[in-house]
Amino acid sequence: MHLHIPDGVLPAWLWLHGLGAALGLLAVSARAGAAASRQRIAYQATLGALALGAMAVEIPLGPLEYHLTLIGPIGVLLGPAASYQALFIVNAILALVGHGGLTTVGLNALVLGAGAAVARPAYLALARRLATGPALATATAAAQTLSGVLWLALLGVALRLPGAGAAPGTARVGLVASLAFPVWLIGIGAESAVAFGVARFLERVRPDLLPAPRVPAEGDMDARAGPASRPAGTIGGAAS
Repeated sequence: MHLHIPDGVLPAWLWLHGLGAALGLLAVSARAGAAASRQRIAYQATLGALALGAMAVEIPLGPLEYHLTLIGPIGVLLGPAASYQALFIVNAILALVGHGGLTTVGLNALVLGAGAAVARPAYLALARRLATGPALATATAAAQTLSGVLWLALLGVALRLPGAGAAPGTARVGLVASLAFPVWLIGIGAESAVAFGVARFLERVRPDLLPAPRVPAEGDMDARAGPASRPAGTIGGAAS
């Protein structure tokens, strides 16, 4: 879910705290990925560009517009730190072209980044029991659910603050909030279906990009290195 809220609607303390938290997490994630190879960075940038393209294509749904975010597949393929970096940059670029306000860049990065952060752990847990397609689709549904809960919570905060009714654009935010739940459900279904297709495609052409759960061999409690214990999502010799 992406906050299409213009500047001037949310109170300064809310978006400033959000921006501060987002920049802090960006610094932490940058340190975590400082040793990434050039090929790994190019891979991260490519997936970020894919997310940017998906978010730039709006699908009209009555008074609202919806776009894919791809936070499920990106979170699974990149991992929490790298996916957060990519999504922060994507949100900043979108804000510069009027796709949401500049003041919501931090909040959008936190909302989408939180969803992407749970995608890989959910996928790794599910991949032990499910095929690749259902595992990625279900992990995407979990990511979208968390992101949507945070999105609705932020809208609720914006609408319940003292004096919010007098803020310019608040009436539109209230309309969005009242219609957000069914659109959210549609979005979960759409994102999960796309994730299922992505998983099936990668399974055929580049299965090494999909992280594999570490499964101990039968009778081997130390889980010696083998195909099932390779580093997840290895690109250019660097594990995500």
